[in-house]
Amino acid sequence: MSELQPDLVRAYQHCRDVTRRSGSSFASAFWMLPAPQRRALHAVYAFCRLADDIADDPDVHGDRNRLLGRWREELDRSYRGVPEHPVGRALADAAARFELPESLFHDLLLGVEWDLTGGTVETYDDLRRYCYRVASTVGLLVVRILGYRHPGSLDYAEEMGIAVQLTNVLRDVGEDAASGRTYLPRADLERFGVNELALKNRELVDELRLLLGFYAERARIHYARAAALLPEADRRRLRPAEAMGAIYRALLEELQRQGFPCLQRSVRLSKRRRVAIAASIWLGRPSSPAWSSPAANGALS
Repeated sequence: MSELQPDLVRAYQHCRDVTRRSGSSFASAFWMLPAPQRRALHAVYAFCRLADDIADDPDVHGDRNRLLGRWREELDRSYRGVPEHPVGRALADAAARFELPESLFHDLLLGVEWDLTGGTVETYDDLRRYCYRVASTVGLLVVRILGYRHPGSLDYAEEMGIAVQLTNVLRDVGEDAASGRTYLPRADLERFGVNELALKNRELVDELRLLLGFYAERARIHYARAAALLPEADRRRLRPAEAMGAIYRALLEELQRQGFPCLQRSVRLSKRRRVAIAASIWLGRPSSPAWSSPAANGALS
C-alpha cells in the first residue's frame, strides 16, 4: 500500500480486519487477487458487513433505524469525498478507482431496511427482490472490481447473487425463524402445507422438508442460469466470482445431503474446504461433484 496516504492505508487495514474477523467465504474466494482489487473488495465487504450488523447483531444497541440512517449518510459523504468513518474513507477510494455506482449501495441498504422493518415475504417475487438487494448488488460491485468487459457479466452477477442468497436463506432458516423472520414466501408455505408455527418451533416436519428441497432446486436453477450467462470472454477475469459461487453451491449440496439440519444448527463449510474450492476454480479446473461429498467437505464450522 506504499502508494496510499497513511490515513488511507489504515482505513483499508480496518476493512481487511472486519473481513477477516467475519470468517466469511468472501475472503476465501478473493485472497489471491492483486492488492488494489483485494483492498476494494475488503472495503465493499466491510461496508456491507457493518450495515448488516445494524439489522442483525444483538450487540448493537440504540435506535437501529437511526443507525442505518447514519450509515446512509456516511455513504453519501463517501461519494462526496468527505467520509468520516474508516470504512467510508476506504470505500470512497475504491469507488473512485473502480467506478462503483452509488445506486448499488443504496439498493443494498434498502434490503437492510427491509430486515429492520420486518417486511413480509408474500411471494417468490418478493424474495427475489430481497435477494437482489442484499446479494446481487454485491455481485454487481464485485464484477466491476474484477474488471469485467462483456455486458453479459452483469447478468451473470445478478443471477449468481440470487442463487447465493437463496442458499443463505436455506442455511439460516432456523436462526431466522427463531428471531421472528421468515424469508420463505408465505404463498409457498401455504402451498406446501407448512404451518409457520412449526417453522418458528424448528420442527422439521415432512411438509417443511419438501419445501426446503424445493427451494434447494430453485437455487440450483439460478446457479445453472448464472453459469450459462457467464461470457467466455470474461471467464478468466471473473474466476474469483466463480469461486464464490462454487463455495456456496457446495454448501447448498451439503445442506441437502444432511437433510437440512439448519433448523437446529447452522451448517458451514470448513475454511480449508472453502480455500480448496476457490483454489480449484482459480486454477481453471472443472467443477467437481466431489465438493458436495461428505469426505470432501471435511469438518464443518
